[in-house]
Amino acid sequence: MIEKSPMIKIMKKLLVNILCGFIPSRNRRVRLRMELNNLDQIRKCVRFVKTFSEKKHPNIKYTYGFRCANFVVTLDNKWVFKFPLHGDAYEISRREQRITDALRPISPIKIPQMEIVDFNGTAVRKYEYIKGIGFHSLSEKVQDKNATKIAKQLANFLYVIGQSDPKEIRDLKSKPYEKPFIMYGWCQNDLWDNFIMNKNFDIIAMIDWEGAGFNDFYSCFSRGTKNSTLRHAILAEYMTLWHKKHSAKKKIQ
Repeated sequence: MIEKSPMIKIMKKLLVNILCGFIPSRNRRVRLRMELNNLDQIRKCVRFVKTFSEKKHPNIKYTYGFRCANFVVTLDNKWVFKFPLHGDAYEISRREQRITDALRPISPIKIPQMEIVDFNGTAVRKYEYIKGIGFHSLSEKVQDKNATKIAKQLANFLYVIGQSDPKEIRDLKSKPYEKPFIMYGWCQNDLWDNFIMNKNFDIIAMIDWEGAGFNDFYSCFSRGTKNSTLRHAILAEYMTLWHKKHSAKKKIQ
């Protein structure tokens, strides 16, 4: 295979930057620039993903994850493959797998199965695909109308996961013997884009645990959605649940 000369690579990047300069949306500019500059790598990733399909003509969709940290490929609406673009791929993947394996039996909301597959020496995450509705795909009117139902489910999820302390992942805490408390504990850390609902607004899965950690929950509420109705409803439901559960514990003691 003949390597492209440095001048050709420079000209290609220049042309890509000129083309992307006409796109007003910053997010779309970044994604298109990433795609055009990495066409060869995209083709390799897609070819690799196709080997997991049982179909002669697989259904392939791809995009870039948040801040273009990952290249994400969906196969036949059955599997999702996440190719890391930055950082230690094995460490990131193994950490997420350990956390999801430990929290899956505890979580009131489904955490999809995940496995790590090798792609040319790189750890790629392979997930069970979950078909459903994302919160941001709803109109603001529909979001507000169903905010209470959604908030109760998310508040319960935050409480149950946050109060858990699986021994298998205590070493992943910054302080291994630190205990859960109010608005503090294990947290998915990016709720808004990562809960999947059915048509009745029942949450059927919580995806993307790469950024999960043992910390305060305020990061969950400080970014991701402009819908203050849902944000405030979750906080109110969580506080009600916390005081109810802990008042009951005090009475027993």
